[in-house]
Amino acid sequence: MDCILALNGSRVVTSLSRCSNSNVVATASPDCTVRLWDMRTNGEGNTSAGSGMDKSLRQSHKAWVSSVQWSPTDPFVLATTSHDGTLKVWDIRSSLPLHTVRAVDKKGEKALCLAFGDGIIYSGGSDCVVKQFACKV
Repeated sequence: MDCILALNGSRVVTSLSRCSNSNVVATASPDCTVRLWDMRTNGEGNTSAGSGMDKSLRQSHKAWVSSVQWSPTDPFVLATTSHDGTLKVWDIRSSLPLHTVRAVDKKGEKALCLAFGDGIIYSGGSDCVVKQFACKV
């Protein structure tokens, strides 16, 4: 396997997800931020240290962002979980989340992962509970 594109950032990447109908990748980081990257190559198939789009969803969370995933049905919507215990749903055209919910009940517990279902988002965390949230976006 050959690397065809490498975009250099300044933050650790702990989770990533590619939008199903574009070459935009969302990444999660311990610095509480979600970043969007345009992964289109320069057309020559060369490995690149190109700039790509690096749009941050500022003030994404109050703690480490543990998971990020694109909606399977809407190319502008993604969801994130965090060590701050929240699950957030974002429209990438806005800097504010569409929805923020407590994914864990006890203070200090962490939301660690998520998955989209049909009109549903599942989350799991350090509280050993899988929750299901209705998601209308």
